[in-house]
Amino acid sequence: MSQHKATRRQSLRSALAHRRMADEILDSIADSQAKWNATMDKLDADTAAALDTDYEASGAITDLFEADESVVGQHKVTLRETLRSALAHKRLADEIADAMEEAQTAYNAMLIKLDTQAGTLTDTDWVDTLGLEALGADGEGIEAQHKASLRKSLRSALAHKRLADEIMGALVALQVSINDSLAALDAGSVNGAHAGFKVSELDPDA
Repeated sequence: MSQHKATRRQSLRSALAHRRMADEILDSIADSQAKWNATMDKLDADTAAALDTDYEASGAITDLFEADESVVGQHKVTLRETLRSALAHKRLADEIADAMEEAQTAYNAMLIKLDTQAGTLTDTDWVDTLGLEALGADGEGIEAQHKASLRKSLRSALAHKRLADEIMGALVALQVSINDSLAALDAGSVNGAHAGFKVSELDPDA
């Protein structure tokens, strides 16, 4: 990972100068990825005419990244405020916090919606009701003065190119995979259709 072989967790703690914020980000990403992949496996083994009805019970994200909830600490600031301070970049922090929160919310809502299909995949409004606007990681204009992309801004904020790319890549990949899976559900595709929507899992402690 670096000259001193620091883990992602150690590197992000150092870059943000905020241990809990770093852990919240990495653990939320890792938990979301693992549960998403497990749900993709479950959908691949399911059939549109006889859906399981335990998706929420078996795969819901219970430890949500709630950007505007207070965190434990002397000043009781929110995760969003903490990330803004740590990155010294309000819009970048908001984009990351919102991406994490929205992906988890859409995923949990997807599980509930699967369960309410009463065993049969009938709805065709999955993208319309749960679709996400994926981060434009390499689009220009996130930084008004320098027109830097989200990716470049995060690289600069963390002073760690590889870690920034891994975090940005993980967020975008999950958003895209959720949208792709929702589109497949709109088409009535379940069994064998979701293996390609699994994401590479990030190990915070590697």
